[in-house]
Amino acid sequence: IGDPDQAIYAFRGADVGFFLRFAQDFPTAKSVALTRNYRSSAVIVASAVAAITPTTLVPDRALHAMRDAPAAERIAIHAAADEEAEATFTVRAIEELLGGSSFHSRDSGLVDSHGFAGGLSFDDIAVLYRTDAQARPIMAALSRAGLPFQKRSHNRLAKHVGVRAIVAELPESADRVALPLLLRGAAGLVDDELDPATVAEALELLLPLASTPGMDLAAFRAELSLGAEVDTWDPRANRISLLTLHAAKGLEFPVVFIVGCAEGLLPFRWPGDDDENAEAEERRLFFVGVSRAQSHLYLSHSRKRTRNGTSTDTRPSPFLSVFTAELAERTEDTAQARSARSQQLRLL
Repeated sequence: IGDPDQAIYAFRGADVGFFLRFAQDFPTAKSVALTRNYRSSAVIVASAVAAITPTTLVPDRALHAMRDAPAAERIAIHAAADEEAEATFTVRAIEELLGGSSFHSRDSGLVDSHGFAGGLSFDDIAVLYRTDAQARPIMAALSRAGLPFQKRSHNRLAKHVGVRAIVAELPESADRVALPLLLRGAAGLVDDELDPATVAEALELLLPLASTPGMDLAAFRAELSLGAEVDTWDPRANRISLLTLHAAKGLEFPVVFIVGCAEGLLPFRWPGDDDENAEAEERRLFFVGVSRAQSHLYLSHSRKRTRNGTSTDTRPSPFLSVFTAELAERTEDTAQARSARSQQLRLL
């Protein structure tokens, strides 16, 4: 059971060719296509199909939306001046949704004067991105706005520098792993080795695992050796989820933002890389991200990116070109909006 258009783990050795060879290896097997989508609104399902159609591996790819709950009439595509402006747009849109004043709400009926129909919580919202480094401006903007979040990636827990440092300070054995033991392991790391943010992030990653009943130190270390950051994602936490696209697979949210929809980031490319197979997998990853949304979907990109102190112009992702005016409402930062934000910052 599976969808070859969601095969996104070639970097871990997965081979989408196994899907394609199945009919050859088992010629008498009956294939059953599951085409009903119960997660997303009609416009998001149509957008997901449009996103994957250029390189789909499923003959006659079709999805039919079965969800009839109120939703936005179109997805949103936003062009921001730079990465900071993109983060500001994302947080502003979140605040508007939480307050029931989204620019989609006027026509969609999804929100009224009291907010999102049925109530929108922080844990109903996810911000997705291609690389873990893209989370930094989003985290900073959410922190400034006082909005709670939990950040997870598809990276191995054991590779996190803060996790490794804390675990190295733990005793050789312990009957139970809990917050006091982790705090003792973290003591002194801030002043000597790591910045407070890294230590706090590591503790947040370790605490859900340490809270597992009956978790002793040996089991704790074993889990760390195999687990990924996303394994500690807490669906019960009333926080906005910040996730890499890989980490978001299998999850769903009423509201999804995909930031960094720009050439070089999504599709992600190493310098000099022109591998068609790699770009096809990047499109599948985009398809996964788009189809995480239930009611609202925001796609954004910035016109400039800053790396190592140098600002460079960027182009929108070619993946965005598939969305027609029927599917997407396009907006952009204006000089007036940027001036207003600058004035607000000066006042602050």
